[in-house]
Amino acid sequence: MPFNLDEFVASPSVEELDSLKKSEIVKVEKHYGIEFQPLMRKDEIKRYVLEYLVDESILPSTVLKTVITVPTDNTFELKRLEIEMNKEVRLKEMEREVQKEKEEREMQMQKEREEREERERRNRLGYWGIRCFKARKICPQISGG
Repeated sequence: MPFNLDEFVASPSVEELDSLKKSEIVKVEKHYGIEFQPLMRKDEIKRYVLEYLVDESILPSTVLKTVITVPTDNTFELKRLEIEMNKEVRLKEMEREVQKEKEEREMQMQKEREEREERERRNRLGYWGIRCFKARKICPQISGG
């Protein structure tokens, strides 16, 4: 018999939930707005749905005592992969931060270099400007007049 979400929502049961495929359980989760990780196993997703239904007083709390999930090697492998992925993401974030800091330092150094060159240029002009001014006072012919 094909799965009917409306019928399940009208009268949910552990037995019917047990008979559902993972894709059907995901539909139930989406209907109730339960968040889950796509890599989760069917029994883990089912556990989330049951906990939600108990929390919302849709099912009695005794159903949780009857449902026992035993982690398998796949669960541990998925957890290990998740940890590795998180490490990679953090590493890439750190690399981006280091690159950003490096670019900021380079920009600051460039700005300081330009300011220093401008000061040096002004000092040179100031030195020669004073020399020319003094030279004009001493020898008015230099000024062209």
